[in-house]
Amino acid sequence: MAETVLALLDPAGGEPTLADPTAPVLRADDFGVVRGESVFETMRIAGGRARFVDAHLARLARSAQRLAIDLPPGWDRLAEVAAGAYAQPDGVLRLTCSKGPPGGAPVGFALASEIPAETIRGREQGVRAITLTLGVTAGVRATAPWLLGGVKATSYAINMATLRHAQAEGVEDAIWVSTDGEVLEAPTSTVAWVKDGRLVTPPAGEVALLPGTTLDVVLGLCPAPYEVRRGTVAELAEADEVLLLSSVRGVAPVTELDGRQLGTGPLTAQLRESFEAALSYS
Repeated sequence: MAETVLALLDPAGGEPTLADPTAPVLRADDFGVVRGESVFETMRIAGGRARFVDAHLARLARSAQRLAIDLPPGWDRLAEVAAGAYAQPDGVLRLTCSKGPPGGAPVGFALASEIPAETIRGREQGVRAITLTLGVTAGVRATAPWLLGGVKATSYAINMATLRHAQAEGVEDAIWVSTDGEVLEAPTSTVAWVKDGRLVTPPAGEVALLPGTTLDVVLGLCPAPYEVRRGTVAELAEADEVLLLSSVRGVAPVTELDGRQLGTGPLTAQLRESFEAALSYS
């Protein structure tokens, strides 16, 4: 098992420092602990370097602004130090910024660790999924910013409960849908589907989904026509291919959706291969 690396951000903007990954980082009264007011980004380490860092840091800044966290400087260097100290060429890098304790400064840190086996298995073999309601209409989060649609916060209890429910139903993942019948996102992924050779994915801003950093890369690599538009559950049910996009798992085929067998389609397989290759030169 690869050794985990912990790097701490200097709130004054100095050089990040490596620390014992088992040592405490947050105070018990930190708002990230007591209220879930912290933000994070997870990215791939490939070839000993964190990949697509700029896109992740831009999203981290947007999430921090939504949670009124005064994001300190130095995140690019923090990612570089943590990834560089990680002994393996491939891994996971997670950046976290907590709001800090009452009257205190935000706390930033990076954790580099190995990619879980189930993540690699999902990428290579695909995942089985079910659709589950998120309990809101498609457009409500875009007009209700306090619902934090599109924010990558550590308040992930609903996301994890969704995955546990899916697993209890005998599958590995889930796709959230709205109460008015539109496709939204997955608990840890962006959703896309293929019909008649055309890739379709929902618009993040219009329905307040988390903007996908992996999706942006994949659309730039896509050899087929694509559309960024709202789509219905009925469309998803008739898709030729369904795929989930995330930074660490990459492009994962949905091989079964709501009991319907899909397998790994040709466009999904090509995009998966292209994305993995792009990690080598990003």
